[in-house]
Amino acid sequence: MRNEMTLTRVAVAAAALMVLPLTAQGQNYVYRSQIDTTVRLDKGGTVDLGLISGNIRVTGWDRQEVKVTASIEEGLLRFDANSSRVTLSVERSDEDRHRNRHNVGEARFDVSVPRGTKLLLEAVSGDVVATGSQGEVDANSVSGDVRVTDAVREANVQSVSGSVTANRINGDLRAESVSGDVRAEEISGKIEANTVSGGIRLIGAKSRDVRTETVSGDIIYTGTIEPSGRYDFESHSGTVRMNIPRSSGAQVSVETFSGDVSTDFTATMQPANRRRNGHFEFTIGDGRARITAQTFSGRIEINDDAGSSTRRDDE
Repeated sequence: MRNEMTLTRVAVAAAALMVLPLTAQGQNYVYRSQIDTTVRLDKGGTVDLGLISGNIRVTGWDRQEVKVTASIEEGLLRFDANSSRVTLSVERSDEDRHRNRHNVGEARFDVSVPRGTKLLLEAVSGDVVATGSQGEVDANSVSGDVRVTDAVREANVQSVSGSVTANRINGDLRAESVSGDVRAEEISGKIEANTVSGGIRLIGAKSRDVRTETVSGDIIYTGTIEPSGRYDFESHSGTVRMNIPRSSGAQVSVETFSGDVSTDFTATMQPANRRRNGHFEFTIGDGRARITAQTFSGRIEINDDAGSSTRRDDE
């Protein structure tokens, strides 16, 4: 997992300036303790935001402008803008640098971006939230929750110590946490979801390529099984539950050491495909897709989503 946070830029000998409106377009950079400005961004441009401690919130809107409202308790904000890229980060003040102090206070970024903007969002200690950008999103936090909604083409959502949530992603999703849950709803592209200590919930998925893995937690998948699709679910100590349409067709390979296997579907299984180590292979429907489910100390359930309508998706 990529956990490096490239947040602190090269320190510059500049004293804290008074808070003034930023009107220049295409300036190199400015240093302030507070920023409240609007700059124009070309279609398909990039917004790059990074902080040490605090929260990042980004919202998409229909203007071809980036509106930035940001403040920091101690240290400086570095703001750099041109027609294709807007960058906001945090740095030590001149005084702290000269005294060899590493103080950077808590910051808050509230940013509105044109729909279709590419987002690069990074925090060391704090939450990251992106809503309605309708572009590619790469959002990361070391210690904090990460939530992304309405991304397009590709979303990369990661946290080391925190939960990860992705909703309405019209494209591929990579969602990872070390210590936290991963939840994704309404994903249409390839899904890769991983966590070490936490559960994985994929709800309303419409994907032909799903790969999930957790060490300590349940995996719940509610979604379609596409012809010729590949679906892999692996948990060391948790239940693997799939709620899929009655019309689904797949070759299914399941393995559990100390749990059992159940299915609502009529399964075709040859006697030779049952092994002593808890490995089973069987076919449902036309068998065109491929499903693999493994757990060491948990159950494996493959349910008809219509028959399981009385159960909550996330139970």
